[in-house]
Amino acid sequence: MATELQKIPLRQVKDVKGLLFNENARAQLAMVAAHHMKPERLMRITANAIRTTPKLQQCDPLSFLGALMQCAALGLEPNTVLGHAFLVPFKSDQKGITQVQVIIGYKGLIDLARRSGHVSSIHAGVHYSDDELWDYEEGTEARLRHRPGPQQGSKLHAYAFVKFKDGGNAWTVLPWFHVIRIRDASANWKSAVKYNGTKSSPWVTHEDQMAMKTAIRAMAKYLPLSVEMADAIAIDHDGGTTTDFAAFAMHPESGAVIDGKVSDDEVATESAARPDDMAEGQPGGAANPDATAAADEITKTKPAKKKDAKDEGRDPMVQKYRPLIDEIIATMTDGAPPHATRDFYADGIEAMHTDAPELHAELMEHFVAFESEADDQ
Repeated sequence: MATELQKIPLRQVKDVKGLLFNENARAQLAMVAAHHMKPERLMRITANAIRTTPKLQQCDPLSFLGALMQCAALGLEPNTVLGHAFLVPFKSDQKGITQVQVIIGYKGLIDLARRSGHVSSIHAGVHYSDDELWDYEEGTEARLRHRPGPQQGSKLHAYAFVKFKDGGNAWTVLPWFHVIRIRDASANWKSAVKYNGTKSSPWVTHEDQMAMKTAIRAMAKYLPLSVEMADAIAIDHDGGTTTDFAAFAMHPESGAVIDGKVSDDEVATESAARPDDMAEGQPGGAANPDATAAADEITKTKPAKKKDAKDEGRDPMVQKYRPLIDEIIATMTDGAPPHATRDFYADGIEAMHTDAPELHAELMEHFVAFESEADDQ
């Protein structure tokens, strides 16, 4: 199957999984990727993304490729534990297809700000009523000091602070009612309210992170922006815009084109909260059998024979060890050396070998694939 898909023109690739094996897709990625982003690694990240977020497989393949290319151009790895960027399925009733949009995480914005060459440090935070210290004043005695406490009280402010290499600094402090006003005005939140999806909205599941990102975006006007950060802010789906990534996939020399504002007829089909769970170091969830097979083929391993998905879901050993496998794969995808990862998870791997030999064999195939990639580098 992989051989058949390698030469197919991009417009004829039928699904997202087909991109994993397509040489034209790799060539487009190589054309735009930042110098530290290798197409082979991006393909592995792609395989992991569609395994942990199965609804990405339902997206328009050119839209998916263009979104991945945009992340590569920004030098941000999507859907990894770094939390830099996320590929999110987004259904457009107006166009009748499910597209992919890019959400830039607050950690991604911080990384891009540092690349400007003018910033020595940048961070963001949330001020709670029970914090140990909050000292904030504007004017001639301007200052900002914060020492977190239990953080179980009321949320009062979100802020972002930057120190420049020339010794200067700047900050932005947003009262909490201002943060909520920005949230309520956003198209994503309006869609979540309209479609009864607020419980899974990142504004509910990861409110602090969204508030910190809001503060960083507000502070961006004070920063000497790199081209990458300016582009990231422009295409960030959280900012209420949609981008024609399918066009970018075919004509990267023209740059990504902002398609318009998010309308009430468009809604995320899977919340960005799930990738944010990965950003906090949590396992990515149970694997999708089809996407796992694609990941196995792209890493040139022979996939272990798998049970029926329903039977596998009821298997207590799968429920016990699948999260561990996902966490180990995510750790190595993030760049951890295979031998160090094996040592770190040695106890769990040994227990898996005893309790679930088939799952252990599957994990060993992933180790072999990652070790082979490390040797190639």
